[in-house]
Amino acid sequence: MNILAVVAHPDDEILGCGATLARLRAEGNHVYTVVLCANADARANRPADLNRFAAEAAAMVGVEESANYDFENIRFNTVPHIEMVRKIEEAIVRFRPDWIFTMHPSDLNIDHRVCHEATMAAIMLPQRGTSDMAVTMIRKVFLCEVLSSTDWALPTVSQFQPNAWFDVEATFEQKLLALAHFEGAMKPFPHSRSLENVKHLAHVRGAQIGVALAEAFMVVRDVTV
Repeated sequence: MNILAVVAHPDDEILGCGATLARLRAEGNHVYTVVLCANADARANRPADLNRFAAEAAAMVGVEESANYDFENIRFNTVPHIEMVRKIEEAIVRFRPDWIFTMHPSDLNIDHRVCHEATMAAIMLPQRGTSDMAVTMIRKVFLCEVLSSTDWALPTVSQFQPNAWFDVEATFEQKLLALAHFEGAMKPFPHSRSLENVKHLAHVRGAQIGVALAEAFMVVRDVTV
């Protein structure tokens, strides 16, 4: 299969589904990403060579190729919706994904929420009756949880409630190494976005399905063809 993670910022894919992407790649699938704000220029303590760190960290979890865009950080809500949808559609045509991983709609970070909305519009591209009908039907869409965003969201009816889990004991170390390599991405414990709490969350998600370490998702599209 072709797997595509559509995320707002560099490191979102590693935090949200890095060990799962590594597992899927190890199983012989192709793994790609879309990073809508590759520059992340509003990031505090942004490393001088962010693009290199991001590319190297993504490769460590099996990402083969990435489409990087330059939408402004923490300003996605100022972008005309159709502009972002079209960029994601370009990536869908380019990578022809069977599965997509993306952000959750109740995340605290506004860019994550807009990324989710644009992605959910773009995934309907194969069904619109356009010249792109040859694009592979997107069969599954998984929503990720990203520490210090999904867990910081205000209580809503659309809070993250997982209904799918991947056992990632075999690939979890790749995720930790990628995050540690990504200079400036992580915070010291007990911050939510610390390496310790990334592993604590994986233990909790693993306990929900009886394994040592897991990543959890909400499946919001599951098409049998």
